[in-house]
Amino acid sequence: MIIIGEKLNGSIPSVAKAIAERDADLIRERAKKQAEAGATFLDVCASVEEDVEVETLKWMIDLVQEVTDTPICVDSPSAKSCVAAIPFCKRPGLVNSVSLEGNKIDTIFPVIADTDWECVALLCDNDGIPDSVERRMKVFHGIMEKAKEYNIAPSRLHIDPLVVTLSTDQTALTVFAECCRQIKAEYPDIHITSGLSNISFGLPTRKNINQAFMVLAMNAGMDSAIVDPTNKNMIGMIYATNALLERDEYCLDYIDKFKDKPAQEAALVAEAKELTPAEEKMQAVFKATENGKNKEIGKCVQEALDAGCDPTAILNDGMIGAMAVVGENFKKEIIFVPQMLAAARAMKEGVEVLKPYLATGEAGSAGKIILGTVAGDLHDIGKNLVGMMFESAGFEVIDLGVDVPIERFIEVVKENKDATIVALSALLTTTMPSLRDTVAALLKQPFRPRIKIMVGGAPISQEFADEIGADAYTEDAASAAEQAKKYADSGFCAKAAAGEFPDVEVAEEEAPAEENEEEAPAVHVEKPLEVKFDKSTVDISKVKLPGPGEGYKLNWKETKEKFTNYWQHKNTGRPLMCVIARRPEVEQFSDGTPVEGGYLDQICQGKYYNMPKELYWKDMEDKYQNAERIVARYRYFCDTHAFLGESFPNLNIDFGPGSTAAYLGSDIGFKEDTVWFKKCLDGWDGVPKLTFDPENKWFKKHLQLAKDCRALAKDDFYVDMPDLMENIDVLASLRGAQDTLFDLLDEPEKVGQRIQEVTDVYYDYYDRFYDVIKDKDGGNAYTVFQIWGPGRTVKLQCDFSAMMAPEDFRKYIQPSLRTQSENVDHVLYHLDGPAAIKHMDALMEIEGIDALQWTSGDAGPDGTLPDWDVIYDKAIAAGKSIWVKVYSGEFEDWIRNVDRIVKKYGSHSLFLLFPEMSMEQAVYLLDYADKNWSDVKGTFCESLGR
Repeated sequence: MIIIGEKLNGSIPSVAKAIAERDADLIRERAKKQAEAGATFLDVCASVEEDVEVETLKWMIDLVQEVTDTPICVDSPSAKSCVAAIPFCKRPGLVNSVSLEGNKIDTIFPVIADTDWECVALLCDNDGIPDSVERRMKVFHGIMEKAKEYNIAPSRLHIDPLVVTLSTDQTALTVFAECCRQIKAEYPDIHITSGLSNISFGLPTRKNINQAFMVLAMNAGMDSAIVDPTNKNMIGMIYATNALLERDEYCLDYIDKFKDKPAQEAALVAEAKELTPAEEKMQAVFKATENGKNKEIGKCVQEALDAGCDPTAILNDGMIGAMAVVGENFKKEIIFVPQMLAAARAMKEGVEVLKPYLATGEAGSAGKIILGTVAGDLHDIGKNLVGMMFESAGFEVIDLGVDVPIERFIEVVKENKDATIVALSALLTTTMPSLRDTVAALLKQPFRPRIKIMVGGAPISQEFADEIGADAYTEDAASAAEQAKKYADSGFCAKAAAGEFPDVEVAEEEAPAEENEEEAPAVHVEKPLEVKFDKSTVDISKVKLPGPGEGYKLNWKETKEKFTNYWQHKNTGRPLMCVIARRPEVEQFSDGTPVEGGYLDQICQGKYYNMPKELYWKDMEDKYQNAERIVARYRYFCDTHAFLGESFPNLNIDFGPGSTAAYLGSDIGFKEDTVWFKKCLDGWDGVPKLTFDPENKWFKKHLQLAKDCRALAKDDFYVDMPDLMENIDVLASLRGAQDTLFDLLDEPEKVGQRIQEVTDVYYDYYDRFYDVIKDKDGGNAYTVFQIWGPGRTVKLQCDFSAMMAPEDFRKYIQPSLRTQSENVDHVLYHLDGPAAIKHMDALMEIEGIDALQWTSGDAGPDGTLPDWDVIYDKAIAAGKSIWVKVYSGEFEDWIRNVDRIVKKYGSHSLFLLFPEMSMEQAVYLLDYADKNWSDVKGTFCESLGR
């Protein structure tokens, strides 16, 4: 069996991240592990824009060839890129791939004709994937004619009959298998291959389907496959099937692969150097730290001390050394946040036992760091984890907590003259200005030469860090500790603490010269079409606006019909488009800058387009709880805006995202730009079952607010279902995120029980609100996502999942989401941030999820960019609709970006949310959509045979 290793593909998020950051170690390690596992070829696929694909392939291929001689499988949808990458390979390998689509075969076959290179050939043509055995065989014969023309022997070809998704086509296996049989009958020496994992998209426990397909396909003649060679179950199935199909004489290959493994491993251990008692104790400290054994590490440290181990060695080699391994494993997605947090907690316990034996200050000998979350931001989990990793790297940390004023940072730096790093955290987009102001204030202080300023948090990027003048940006706790160690290892921390960088007066920083900006390297942006918007040529008089007594939207019937079809994945015409336009009378108050969030981000702060001052909110109660004032502000918004396309007037009455926590005992902290749910539980022992409490003060206030707003709204606009939140996100509000992570490690079954209680109680609260806000036909709108459904409609999510291991998500969260989705008519799932992508397969297995809404993180690229196609591919393949937020660039860029999405995924299962815009832009956009985005099937959908 020919094994083509699949783990170096840029469509895998961790590999894409390694490519973007040029993480050579991850590429080398994956190549080495696959080669050692017995891969015949190593598939190398960049999955980047074509203009940088060749150089990326060269970088990857060079790294692979540093660690293994296994031949390369050059993989790209571009024939030109494949041809360009062939010279980078030291020995002949495999090209992936050709077909009868376009001129691919005539580009690649001439190049490999007189070589030993082999080639994958897909049975598809310009019409996509043929839907029958007969049509696929016709393509096969066309490929073989070309092979004969270029004198390429059948034994050099790997024919891929193409695997489609079983959940959408029950003939997926039978068509594939019959093609295999016919091809082998005609050309016994030819190879047959497949990327078999597509067979199981959208199905639960996908490995069962994959392994069964492998056995049956091999029985039909498949002798090559693109799989993970480190997957022991799959590889075991391959060796066993070969033996059963008489392709392994006397089972020699099977025996060689699996014989006496325990004895071999025992022999290797016996051959290893025998450890001294002291070395055994040191190793126990290392393992206890690495594995997060906080209840055992104290004993391990004491035993190491009793065995004569040097206290400093226990700290540096035993614990800090283990944390270095933990950090590396976290970055490579071998472990996840809970395991890293547990290791940091264990080290903290170990250091407490060790402290009396260390020289003064030695436990924090790497340096002193001042840490805090900036003013206005109450998030602490990320900051706490960073602090623990700093301590684990040997630093002393002064943690100032959350919502820290600028003056407090300055004061503490002045008080601690040996502090050399200030680490600032911000988790909200709205507190990015606070981060900017804090950095600016620190840069102006006399102590500036002796400190390094590090920043991080979900909305922060390297670009933003550079813009505000920070010394370093890191994206996670492990990277933060690594960066701090670099400062220490360079000697900066020791020199600064010793006073070698005296205070100076810092002059005002001058604005960068224009020529410097011009010298920055240009970034090439692919523009698939020319869009030229000219406001003066747009006739807005054709837009019919509601008159007196007609409410705020005219085309309600058509809008509801499109939403109904969207949920059923059969929308006709153009995609659903949320287009809210400023009416001409307020356009003069806009500078044309896109206002993301519109009403939600602006009007509630009393700053929206010449709004009368009497409508400005006076305090937090006025903003969040006064129904008359809330409705009056929203009516002003509706009076000054037009709801075009599938946008519709809907009033958000959230008490922040996650009000279920308040109904279960948490108190709410209202702030101008966020809402906070206060931790109310120190543990789960003695806490009664979480049940529906109709007398809870926050629930009564919130439900009354919904009733009052609904009465005031009349039939002019919807009142949205509040964002209740669900599953472990609610527990994180009740217990705090960090403690919930520890609970997941220490008491997982108890956490599972509490998640079930939240799941059980969720619809007790949902139903009360639904009865208030539903329309006469039973439909409802849901909070900030601008969605409506003809029945019980809900948004589900699990933000906490970004910190969870996939196996924990499947065990505790997937069942909860499945149960919730079975109790309503329409479900939109909100997937938040790159760290949550690892759960996509588990989510797509939930039949009740109808649509996926992806949020890349506040500072990331918007939903239309190619970065996120790997997510949409899986959603569409699983039969889900997609919800895409558009906001990058200028108005013309929105159209270009959406044009790419529509061409790939079609118009029938697509919802687009645009920033608010001028009336002229809205008319131009909708006209363009009607002409160019109507009834588009989508190339990706066609490739799935739809």
